Amino acid sequence: MRAAESRLSQLAYGCMLIQGVNVGWLGPFLPEISAAMRVSIDRAGLVVSAVAAGYLAALIAGGEVAHRKSAQQMLGGAMILVSAGLAGIALAPRIGAMLVAAAIVGLGQGAIDIAANAIVADLNRERLGAALNYLHVMFGVGALVGPVIVGFALRSHVPYPFPFALGAALTATVAIMLCLAPPVDARAHGYEVHGAFAILTHPMVWVIATVLFLYVGAETGVGAWLFSYLRAQTAAGASLASWAVSLYWFGLVAGRLVGGVLANRIAPKAMAVAACALSAVAIAGLIAAPGVPAFAAAMIFFIGAGYGPGFPNMIAIGAATFPAEVGRMTSVVAAGGAVGAIVVPWMMGYTLAASGARSSMEAALAITAMMAVCLCVLRSVSSPAQARAAS
Repeated sequence: MRAAESRLSQLAYGCMLIQGVNVGWLGPFLPEISAAMRVSIDRAGLVVSAVAAGYLAALIAGGEVAHRKSAQQMLGGAMILVSAGLAGIALAPRIGAMLVAAAIVGLGQGAIDIAANAIVADLNRERLGAALNYLHVMFGVGALVGPVIVGFALRSHVPYPFPFALGAALTATVAIMLCLAPPVDARAHGYEVHGAFAILTHPMVWVIATVLFLYVGAETGVGAWLFSYLRAQTAAGASLASWAVSLYWFGLVAGRLVGGVLANRIAPKAMAVAACALSAVAIAGLIAAPGVPAFAAAMIFFIGAGYGPGFPNMIAIGAATFPAEVGRMTSVVAAGGAVGAIVVPWMMGYTLAASGARSSMEAALAITAMMAVCLCVLRSVSSPAQARAAS
């Protein structure tokens, strides 16, 4: 049984790695997609929003699926969807078809988030914060690798359909491995089941969902538009700007690694507030001096490092509050993140096109500051168990 659990955990980590690659390479590929599809850059940016829309659609039904069925089976189905969507992006002749394919990718990625978080949380009850931070390190590693792939593709004049087709093949391979893996019942037993209605009516869930709306929106928006921001505000070439986006995702990885190490020493809520403040200060620094290479590089790294622990710490707080229903809880709070990923990158892209690159990054700063305020509110909200003890 331990070997089967270990294999399932490794596959969950691998799925999160692939999800990170898909997020990390979309932004740097947007200018090439814009040229190939013969559409404006902000319209090409709708690919990011289409992925987020599919992600949101998966979350609406995915929580009940994960609670009633096997998260392992859900993860296998998710990888099949991602593979089909990546193949569709590679082959799409028009932007409309590409948006449909991107939405299919989003459906799979929403299911990955629910299933992978449920599997890792249920297999690591005694170390939720650390385990979830390390799971999301894999997302960051993938998001770091994605822009590097774009950088080499641009330098080698490899058209974007080839990397997407290769990604489809790799994802299909992981799906097959999940289907062949021994079944493992990773769900937690012996905990109170609150039900979907109780989760939806608890204030902590809604505060977490609001934090993730702002967090995922800012993280995705900066990842999608940092390349264009640097190209507009500095003399950086395409390859250098792409690698700078990798530095951002590298900071995200580092932040989650540090979050995993500190999880047993610092409460998730306190860690999230401090990390958010770090990102806000770093964004302000990048806006102030984007043309100073060493300083800008440091700011880009710290933006990512501050964002790093955000998502896993929010899931850890929710999983500790509703231990028997991690899938349901994740679907609700991550839906807030999905809406943020639809709205914020589009808003930043529109701002970039209408008012310039600097304004788009100023929007990211304002959103990050709002997230810090919501995190302070979260610190005052009690869990169901704490509320019962107080009464």
